[in-house]
Amino acid sequence: MKIFVKDNLHMAERGSYFRDSVKIDGDFLVPSRTYFWRDLVVTGNLYLCPESHVAGNVKCNGAVICRGSVIEGELDSGEEQLTVCDKAKIRVINSSGNVLLRPEMVSAEVHGVNILVMGKIYCGKLMGKNTRVISN
Repeated sequence: MKIFVKDNLHMAERGSYFRDSVKIDGDFLVPSRTYFWRDLVVTGNLYLCPESHVAGNVKCNGAVICRGSVIEGELDSGEEQLTVCDKAKIRVINSSGNVLLRPEMVSAEVHGVNILVMGKIYCGKLMGKNTRVISN
């Protein structure tokens, strides 16, 4: 599939699917409903748009995981902000920085430094240095 590059930002073609593992040097903007059948490694920030699917593991410096996206493996995020939006599903989240979890996200484990939970989430283990829950 085609990947467009502008400065440090890489962008996949709309409706793409990737059979092999993908490595991007820089930031990566993934359009809606894009499929990765293996691992995804991004040296910069990852912007995973709604209803995208990664069958393997994800490694990035920071990320925004949008509504309804699925990561079947582990998400390893660096020191930048990690935001997981509504109804996203991620098996395990490991972050070296701040984590924002939006309502109805699903994960077996979340590890981070500062974790902010906005509303009801579905999580087995929630481990952070500082954890704050804000509910309606």
